[in-house]
Amino acid sequence: MAKYQKSSPMGAWLKGAEIASGTKAKLVSETLPQTSQFTDKNGNPKTQDVAKIRLQGGAEALNISINHASIDALIDAFGDDSKNWIGNVLTIMTEKVQVAGRRVTAVYLVPDGYQVGEDDGGYVVITKIGEKPEAVPTI
Repeated sequence: MAKYQKSSPMGAWLKGAEIASGTKAKLVSETLPQTSQFTDKNGNPKTQDVAKIRLQGGAEALNISINHASIDALIDAFGDDSKNWIGNVLTIMTEKVQVAGRRVTAVYLVPDGYQVGEDDGGYVVITKIGEKPEAVPTI
C-alpha cells in the first residue's frame, strides 16, 4: 500500500526577511486552508491560510501564509469571501518576532486606510486608521 501526503502549493514562497516594509502588493488567488508542516501539541497537523501574492513590480506570484491579524483586516476591509480580497492594493508591513525561540520576520497585509498596532493585551491587530483596537477576548 502506498501512502501519500498532501503537497504544498506549487511555486516559491514569499520570505518576510527579503521584503522591505512598505512594499505594495495584491493577492492574485483565493485564500485557502492548507495543511502546514507544523503540528500542535498533540502531534496533529496544523493548517495555514495560503494565497498567491504579487509584489509591485514583481513578475512572479508567490505563495504566502496569511496570519490571523491580516485575515481579520482583510475580512474587515473586503468581506469574508476571500475571492473579494483578490486585486486589492495592500501594503506589506514587516516586523521581527520571536517564534519558538527563533527570530523571524512576520508579514502583515495592510489594506489602504488601515494600520498595524497592538490591542490592550499586547496582540498585533490591524485596524482602520483612527480606530482604537479592541481587546482580543481571553478564554
